[in-house]
Amino acid sequence: MPVTIHDREISRVLIVDDDPAARDGYGYPVEELGLEPVMVEGPVDNVQSFVTEAKQSADAVVCDYHLKKHNYAACDGDILVAEFYKIGIPGMLCTTFTDVDVTIRRECLRYIPALLKKNSPDPKELEEAWEKSLREIDGTFHPTRRPWRTLVRVAEVDDEGGYFYAIVPAWDSQQKIRLYKDNLPDKIRNRVELGRRFHAQVNTGAESHEDLFFISWESE
Repeated sequence: MPVTIHDREISRVLIVDDDPAARDGYGYPVEELGLEPVMVEGPVDNVQSFVTEAKQSADAVVCDYHLKKHNYAACDGDILVAEFYKIGIPGMLCTTFTDVDVTIRRECLRYIPALLKKNSPDPKELEEAWEKSLREIDGTFHPTRRPWRTLVRVAEVDDEGGYFYAIVPAWDSQQKIRLYKDNLPDKIRNRVELGRRFHAQVNTGAESHEDLFFISWESE
């Protein structure tokens, strides 16, 4: 029987994880809600094709972060959940990694309102996650998630490690945020140097550096 969340009927839920036992684990709370879990056995070779086809068979998604193991998928779960969000399908991303600012791509965080730092959501957490996603998809952002155009200054660069540290004065004028160059558009990546200033859309209301996302980069 469907459940209605933020004026949207949810009946079938896509379960994406490379571990069959973990897929079953995600399926139990879905079934507790009276919904049908749709298990993805893989491989997920083409992200766009997979997302487009899945739109015809699922109303929501539960996805693990690490998917590239065992050749299960061509990308990790942050990219998949972000792509589902962009076509209007609410999702929850689950990860047991605590250093999400290092693992999850920050440009993907913009499209992941519901991040659960464990791999066993309960039914209430699923409903809350999908509601958060649907509210944002409809244009209603929590203050901690709303993006604003703001200044981003390069404070340190580690070319060998492929990352740099940036300061976002509108969020914290002292704290340095690690960003990876391969997460940036080419026109920005090639201009990263100490002291360089950019503008980007950043959720400056975020409570933690782990929750900051950066999109729509502009070069001064």
